[in-house]
Amino acid sequence: MEQSLANEETLRKEIIEYGLKSYESGFVTETEGNLSARLSEDRFLVTPSHVPYEKRQVDDVVLIDPEGEVIKGSRRPTSETRMHLAVYKARPDVSGIVHAHPVYCTMLAVMGEPLRPILDEMLPYLGGVIEVTQFAPSGSAEIAAECVKSLGNRAAVLLANHGNLCVGKNMSRAFQTAKYVEKYARIYLQALSFNRVREVPEERQKQETPFYEYLKMMDW
Repeated sequence: MEQSLANEETLRKEIIEYGLKSYESGFVTETEGNLSARLSEDRFLVTPSHVPYEKRQVDDVVLIDPEGEVIKGSRRPTSETRMHLAVYKARPDVSGIVHAHPVYCTMLAVMGEPLRPILDEMLPYLGGVIEVTQFAPSGSAEIAAECVKSLGNRAAVLLANHGNLCVGKNMSRAFQTAKYVEKYARIYLQALSFNRVREVPEERQKQETPFYEYLKMMDW
């Protein structure tokens, strides 16, 4: 389903906007991390490589095809393009992605520790345990495959020794997920430091999980 040029312009602005929000929230520094949006079935917008968030302009966003070939743009697309495209291929419900390196999520990723359901609201928003991938080099086909595998149908994944990747039906939802995951990771790590972590009871987890499918498609 092709989108209008007006929608392309809107998505370009959103990628710049939510990139700045990620930067201002401390999820990324300088040029690390990347964002993308699905424009249509075979067109995707991605952030440029090695351009600081504060200096990015709408025209710096790169339009690519499903193979990662540049359709429009003078900048080089993010080195993590493969990972973004792999997620879009596996998840038709996803139209926005935020990949970042927030401190608490990255600590869990370094530890190889999944983010477990410790709060009642986690399951409806995230869809289950946020898993950690097997290690793979940044920008590789291997990390793309590991990301898709560990993400599954959930809203986020932790990338081993790297950071996280959060998804949503649009850029706004993907960024909201990024905020939730980092908050929950901070709470989880602080509870772990006291060696007193109590997960949401299994029966409650079963009750809450079905709401994820409903909430992930809502407009917020």
